[in-house]
Amino acid sequence: MARITKKDVYAEHGIEFNGKQIYCEPLKTYVAPMLPFGTNTKVGKAGTWSMTHGDEIVNYTDACEKVKEIMELANVREIAGSCPFHCPDCYCDNGFYNYDSNKALNLMKLILAKFHRDWLERAIVAQIKADKIKQVRIHASGDFFSLEYAQMWRRIAETCNDVVFWTYTKVQFALDTFQDVTNVFIVPSVTPFGFNFGTCSELLYRYNKLTAMGYRVHICACGTDFEKHCSDCKHGCKAVGIECDFVLFIKHSTNDYKAGVTDPEEFAKVCEIIKNQTN
Repeated sequence: MARITKKDVYAEHGIEFNGKQIYCEPLKTYVAPMLPFGTNTKVGKAGTWSMTHGDEIVNYTDACEKVKEIMELANVREIAGSCPFHCPDCYCDNGFYNYDSNKALNLMKLILAKFHRDWLERAIVAQIKADKIKQVRIHASGDFFSLEYAQMWRRIAETCNDVVFWTYTKVQFALDTFQDVTNVFIVPSVTPFGFNFGTCSELLYRYNKLTAMGYRVHICACGTDFEKHCSDCKHGCKAVGIECDFVLFIKHSTNDYKAGVTDPEEFAKVCEIIKNQTN
């Protein structure tokens, strides 16, 4: 029996694969597979999906050359980002997200997600199966911008039901969309007392308020243990709705994982909570 190759797997989903790249039919060019994995230090060994974040209009006239190239391929002259919020200290506003190459890559994925979801869905499923990906982080940057887009990810998760998907959102329809999908863990980014990230002082305030109301709260250890990767963790984000209701994070950016550590005593209190919870 002939060995089934990655090229065969992609072909089963109507996607051409040349050994390194896939042919993006909507843009008429070869591109890297949709889910880079092993390239995000924090996420670890998981496929990662990112798009242009924020809701500001990306305009062809004002764009950098790399972004203009993508907009020309897609015949798009302006497009809004995928997240309608302007969160303070959003980590997508700094670090490698500001490189022109990443701006262009994330914009390309946004264009595919908005206008070419049939092709995109097939490309993602094909890659998950071809590369035998077992974990997928949806939205290292970006959010669910429409119900139809959220439903695309639901179908992907149902098709790849042996894969763990996790993500974060500020929109209710996304929380509702995945409510009964057992291999998708979707973390609310907003709590009754503000965002789910902040300084240690802000985290302690929210933790105490939420637990006093009877909510189950997990504080992610990524802000205290920089060797801990998301793909190695089975709690918190990947147990929301089972072990916890909310997951809180020490504020960090792509180039400063201690951005939220402003008071050593408060940091020690957060570390004590983390030590006594399941990690």
